Amino acid sequence: MELQPQYIHLESFQFESGEILKDLKIEYTTFGRKISDDEGNITNGILYLHGWSGSYSSVGNVGKVIGPGKAVDTNRFFIISPTALGSSGSTSPSTTGLGPEFPLYTVKDMVKYHMKLMGGLGIKHLKGVIGTSMGGFQALQWALDYPDFMDLLIPIATGLKSGRQMNGAYGLMSRIIREDPGYQDGNYAHNPLKALERGSTIGFLWSMTPEYFEEEFKTDAEFWGAMDERNQEIAALDANDIIWRNRAMLDFNLEDQISENNTSQIRAKTLVIGIENDQIFPPSISTIPLAETIEDSQIFIYPSIFGHYGCVRDLELAKDSIAAFLETE
Repeated sequence: MELQPQYIHLESFQFESGEILKDLKIEYTTFGRKISDDEGNITNGILYLHGWSGSYSSVGNVGKVIGPGKAVDTNRFFIISPTALGSSGSTSPSTTGLGPEFPLYTVKDMVKYHMKLMGGLGIKHLKGVIGTSMGGFQALQWALDYPDFMDLLIPIATGLKSGRQMNGAYGLMSRIIREDPGYQDGNYAHNPLKALERGSTIGFLWSMTPEYFEEEFKTDAEFWGAMDERNQEIAALDANDIIWRNRAMLDFNLEDQISENNTSQIRAKTLVIGIENDQIFPPSISTIPLAETIEDSQIFIYPSIFGHYGCVRDLELAKDSIAAFLETE
C-alpha cells in the first residue's frame, strides 16, 4: 500500500501549559471507503495512532490487519492515520525551527491536536480509535477527554502509565542525549547523531526478546552489522524531538483519572490487546490491570518473539479477535 501524506494547517494551537503556537501543520493520510451522512459528515472513520518512532505511514506496517477484507476492513471503514504532535512531519521542535523553545507538551495536547484534524476532515464522531504503544496512551486519553466521540476503542501494547523500568530506559535515553557535548542545551547546529545512536540503542535492545536476538543473528558480526544499519535509520530523528516526546510519554499517568468511585470513565466498547513477551508493557502490570479498570472490556494476549515490537510485526495474531470485536457493532 502506497500512502501519501496530506496536510491541514492550523492558525494557532494552545497547549495545556497555556502557551500558544501559530501557523501549525498536521500530517496525515487516509484510505478506505468513506461513508458520509446527509450533511457530509464522515460516519465510519477509524483513527489509527502510531507508536514512539512512527508517523502517518506506520499504519502501512499493519497491512495484514487493516485493509480490504482484513480484520479492520477498509471496504467498511475509513482509516485516518496522522503523525503525532512532536514528531517530524507534523508540528515539532525540529519542523518549527524552535528547537528547545518549543513548548513542552503532554499526551493530552497530542489528542487535542488530532481533534483539530477531525474538525478539518468533517468528522464529528468516530467509529473507533486504535493505538499501539504510545498511540495506545493517546487512544486512552481520547476515550477520557472525548468519551462520546467514538464507539470503539482498541489500545494495543500499552497501559495506564509508563512503568518504572520504562521510565528508567527512556529517561536514560534522554539523559544520554542531553549530556552529550554536541547537544548544547538543544541549540545544536548539527544533530548530535552519536548521542542519538547510543540513546536509542537502549530502547531497541529492551524492546525485543532475548530469543529474538539469539535466533535472528547467528554471529556477533551479524548482530553488530544490524546495529550499524539501525543507527543509520536513527539519523533521520531529531534530538529535541526525542527528548520532548520522551517527556510527554513518561509523564503520562491515568491511574487516578480512568475511574471514579470504582466506575470506569471510558464509555467506548473496548478491546485491550497485549503481548505475552512485552518487556515495556508486561501484561501483568499493564495489559491486565488496564482491562480490569475498563468496565466490560475484552482482552486478548498473544506471544511474540519480537517482544514489544510484536504490536506491529505480529499483530496478525490478534486479527480474529479484532474482527470478532468489530463484527459485534
